[in-house]
Amino acid sequence: MLTPMDIHNKDFKRSFRGYNEDEIDDFLDKVVNDYEKLFRENDRLKEDLARAKKDNEQYQQLEQNLKDTLLVAQKTAEEVTSNARKNAEETRENTAKECANKLHEAEMKAEKIIEDAKTKAQVIVAEYDRLVREKNTFLRKIKVTLESELAVIDETMKQIPDPEKEEREKKAMGTQAEALQKALSEHQAVPYEAKELGEEQKDEQEG
Repeated sequence: MLTPMDIHNKDFKRSFRGYNEDEIDDFLDKVVNDYEKLFRENDRLKEDLARAKKDNEQYQQLEQNLKDTLLVAQKTAEEVTSNARKNAEETRENTAKECANKLHEAEMKAEKIIEDAKTKAQVIVAEYDRLVREKNTFLRKIKVTLESELAVIDETMKQIPDPEKEEREKKAMGTQAEALQKALSEHQAVPYEAKELGEEQKDEQEG
């Protein structure tokens, strides 16, 4: 890829009927300035993209951590429920007289633990959803910013002069002017020849 220094140090061979060197130097200076701006802007966009990728990786890691935490919470809730029911069975077998009270107490405790576990799981899921929405919002902002910057670069590239195009247009205009001049000359010559021919026929008739 060309660098601004490559454009600045470019030498052109001289010819007898070449372009004006001062005009070429001025044009190259303008190209170097515009190209250097685009070059720096491209580097900045690359850095922004690298930061966005890094942030995305962090979001993905956080998402995985939340998933792991959710699995642990669910497993803990199952283990707590299992242990609570087991304790209730042991209590009923060991103390028949207090079976009803102990069973009710154990079931109430189990239900509370399950509700607490569910509440924690819901909090974790809500936090996970919030982080996912934030991540998507952040990525959309980055995408819009990059698309806007790229559109500016494309528009700037379109505005850079094209000397070859201008030369072709000048040649085309010159060719059209020559063709028009030739057509006008031929059009003016035809009436003059017709007039001479008519005078000759008139002289023959009179003779």
